[in-house]
Amino acid sequence: MRRELWDRGCLLASLTVAACLLGAWSISLAISIPDEDDFNVVYWEIRHIPGKWLYLTGEFINGELSEAQEDERLGQFLLVAQRIEELERSFSAGDADELQRLVQQRDELENDVEAIIEGRLTALLAGTGLESSLPLFPNARWVFPPVDVEFDEAPRSLTISPRDRIELVDRRPLRPGLSLDEAVEREAETERAGDVSALVGSLSGAATYPSIVAPRGDYRSLVSTIAHEWVHHYLFFKPLGGHYYDSIALRTLNETVADIAGDALAAMFVDRHPLPAQITSLFPPPREAPDVDVDAFLRELRLDVESLLTAGQIEVAEALMEERRLELVGQGVVFRRINQAFFAARGIYATTPGSVDPTGPKLRALFQQSDDVGEFLRAAARFTATADLDAAIADGDARLE
Repeated sequence: MRRELWDRGCLLASLTVAACLLGAWSISLAISIPDEDDFNVVYWEIRHIPGKWLYLTGEFINGELSEAQEDERLGQFLLVAQRIEELERSFSAGDADELQRLVQQRDELENDVEAIIEGRLTALLAGTGLESSLPLFPNARWVFPPVDVEFDEAPRSLTISPRDRIELVDRRPLRPGLSLDEAVEREAETERAGDVSALVGSLSGAATYPSIVAPRGDYRSLVSTIAHEWVHHYLFFKPLGGHYYDSIALRTLNETVADIAGDALAAMFVDRHPLPAQITSLFPPPREAPDVDVDAFLRELRLDVESLLTAGQIEVAEALMEERRLELVGQGVVFRRINQAFFAARGIYATTPGSVDPTGPKLRALFQQSDDVGEFLRAAARFTATADLDAAIADGDARLE
């Protein structure tokens, strides 16, 4: 009992340190944002942090769930979340009562499921050596920052690129719940203000503290998003995270490291904690994959567009993107817009369709020569330039400690 109290006390202390540092950083990003459509980080932090602390206090008093209870609640949460997604996609007035009931059911499970995933992911991270000592507790080792997630509607994002080339010049968070008409108008306003391409898109998560993760998607993709955002928290205290905004190249390096590590951690998580068969049997069958290879399609399109833009044929490039978008729609793959901003947004995730950045293959090579995801992250966390990645790969089988 004394050991348990010590563990929880240290956890609360480390959570306090992380919340103060990362919360202050999150809020600082929003202080200069005046537009009413922009995401209000200050309001979000004020609204959610007290609830998280009240839940932790209750857990401290009431104790923990059994593993079977955790599995049951996690599975139920995922079932309800997927049903909500289905209703939202095909919403009609007759669905309103059921949708309200399901949202209430999801909200009742939310805090427990957040804590379940946080605890299990923490144990997984500790097993890969991603622990460190804290200034106030030098003899103890903890996963820091603590894994801390809040299920909520994620912000949208406004991406801006010049029309004459594919280049990310700005990407800012917008408030959740922005309607389609409002998104289209925001894009139009941005494009009228300058010779730029703009795109409002959805995000699955954001690295506030606690991180915001939209409660949607299948089991593995949900855990992958949570792990991705935790990697950003981890990198915040390392050289790579400290240089996030120095250049597009370093931003791409950060995001791609988080993608690769997040996917790897999610695969390990789901393998270690499979859902019970009585839960998985209730999930709807997966959607049929489209006949088109979307990855190859988008990469080829991006190369064609870049060639046209280099030749100064902006209108031809834009017409080609719309023509190819409609081809995808005809094959069941729907993108609302494909423009220069579309490719600029995807470009900072160098493993996603539409990216032609060599950072993705290079980081995958580094991951393959690492013993595990922990070694990969410790190596990448020290980078301050893309040249550091090249040097690490060149070292081959040398230990990346």
